[in-house]
Amino acid sequence: MPYFSFSIKENLNLIEFENVKQNITYYSKNTKLWKLFHSKKMKPIINFIQFENRIKVSILKKKILFCVPPSIGLGDAIEYGLAINSIKKNLFFKKIGIAFVGDYSFLFKKYFSADYIYPHIISDQEIKEYDNVFHFSLEIEELKNQKIVRSNIAEQISKYFNVPFKNSININKKKFSKIRTVSLFPISKSPIRTMPINLINELILFLKNRVNVEIYFNKNSEISLNIENNIIKEGYKKIDPVDCPALIKQIENIEYGIFIDSGPLHVAKILEKKGIFIETSVSNNILLKNSNMIKSIVNDYKSSFCKAPCGLIDTFNYKNRVGCYDSLEIKQKEILNLRSFNVLKRGQAKKNILFYLLNPVGCIKKLSIRRIIKQIEEDLS
Repeated sequence: MPYFSFSIKENLNLIEFENVKQNITYYSKNTKLWKLFHSKKMKPIINFIQFENRIKVSILKKKILFCVPPSIGLGDAIEYGLAINSIKKNLFFKKIGIAFVGDYSFLFKKYFSADYIYPHIISDQEIKEYDNVFHFSLEIEELKNQKIVRSNIAEQISKYFNVPFKNSININKKKFSKIRTVSLFPISKSPIRTMPINLINELILFLKNRVNVEIYFNKNSEISLNIENNIIKEGYKKIDPVDCPALIKQIENIEYGIFIDSGPLHVAKILEKKGIFIETSVSNNILLKNSNMIKSIVNDYKSSFCKAPCGLIDTFNYKNRVGCYDSLEIKQKEILNLRSFNVLKRGQAKKNILFYLLNPVGCIKKLSIRRIIKQIEEDLS
């Protein structure tokens, strides 16, 4: 979603987007807000709504507003938080603001000690308090195509600002001498980063007579609901946190986790939790660089069209077919050579989420259950 500005003719109390006051110019990247202000019922109260050009920073000054990309997930929010926290500790900025973090304001306050946060909107007057408006995906080349070639967000930002960074945070972390409960986090927003049903069943059968087993679901996820309906019905405790703060609070208390590439992996990483990461389309070298507590099960899948991990974070729509490089039988170079990735129309790919959940792509289908169970067995002994 592009960067846009707007103004309205009367005050609005929009709980999700904060209070919006009349005749004040605001800036946002929120898709829901963009659609709301383009609806027929809102047209009578709109002064204007328009796209804004992002402008590159020429000289860094003392007061900087960091603008994250729109609709980031929990994992990305943590990566941006780690990088901004490192900048705050190592560079002298008189004021650092963070804009467009959405529902993750609590995360930036709790873990990264952010002082000035603008979740969905920021007023023209508030922006004027900063010397620089820094859009990460405009300024840093490696962050422009994250959906096609995933990079280590925190590392790339830290490198740009020439500051050190580490994957953990300085808070009291719970330690456990013996693992009595194993927590599975099988859900991702994408079928190519979600734990396959057969693997979940094998893990339940292996673990249920050894330890307590809990599986984390998400009632708002179509993928999660489908998995819950298709796996074994006993041998584990179902955990379905009411919201993101509740999820993070529970991860703070886990003893050992089994993760795929999703938000909980990033939370466990900064909390230095024990566990394993099952690599699919995104490399452990990107997601867990310099992390020692979570061990990686490396994905060595190969085909004529790809070599895992390929860097994709989701399936895409190309020439009216939805899939990944392997399932569409195309090479990455063909996609990277496109003038614009907008032609991939990722929204259309959502119609095929359940197809690829029940018919996994190559790197998911060929996961070595034997290797995964062997590593867990070693960790539990």
